[in-house]
Amino acid sequence: MARRIGCIFAHPDDETFCVGGIIAKYAAAGAEVDLYCATHGDAGKSASVPVSSREELASIRRRELEVAARILGIHSIEIGRYRDGELSQADMSQLVGDVVSFIRRTRPHVLLGFGPEGAPTGHRDHRTLSYATTAAFFLSQLATSYPEQGLPPHVTRRLYYHAWAYPMPDPRLKLESAPTTALIDVREWKHRKVEAFEAHATQRGSSHAFYSSALVDVEHLAFAAGDPQPAPMIDDVFAGLAIAD
Repeated sequence: MARRIGCIFAHPDDETFCVGGIIAKYAAAGAEVDLYCATHGDAGKSASVPVSSREELASIRRRELEVAARILGIHSIEIGRYRDGELSQADMSQLVGDVVSFIRRTRPHVLLGFGPEGAPTGHRDHRTLSYATTAAFFLSQLATSYPEQGLPPHVTRRLYYHAWAYPMPDPRLKLESAPTTALIDVREWKHRKVEAFEAHATQRGSSHAFYSSALVDVEHLAFAAGDPQPAPMIDDVFAGLAIAD
């Protein structure tokens, strides 16, 4: 049975910026990687790509995400119903329920998402989705939580937050992350991460931040919950896990 990783992010391109190397590495090794993206990114900037409306931008960014996902080796994409920049105004129970549903349907062994600081930018959508993801990690295991979904509970073995070395080269990225507990060498897959970023043509205004700070040889994660790591610092998110199903 293939090892499964679930990724929970807020906007198209977050998957590439945060853990693009990790996704490419594990997908190339045969892991099934599924992505939940809460918004269509319809309030983002569009660089030099001509856009006439939020709806058109959402459509463009969805296509960009589909291309980037193929490059990284993502198995499936689910895009949520939420508007970019407005996650903090969403009904939290509904948002958590959507993530619970995603977890129960894709049944990941390991879940990757934002930490509570909201990535180096501290974006409000990122922070909100971190809280929802953390809650969903636990609630998806409980038969009495969201029984109306008609989906069996699922125990995800570990939850990791996106982390990074601090300070970052780009001075605009000012926030620290939760302490790193996993260092994943992604040097062989950096070219895939670059290709995936370039597929997000509307986001090329963030090129300096990407190339100076996100395109690293070793991507960082912070253990948040679940089965304890076998050591304080590991180089494989599945280290010490017996995957039986």
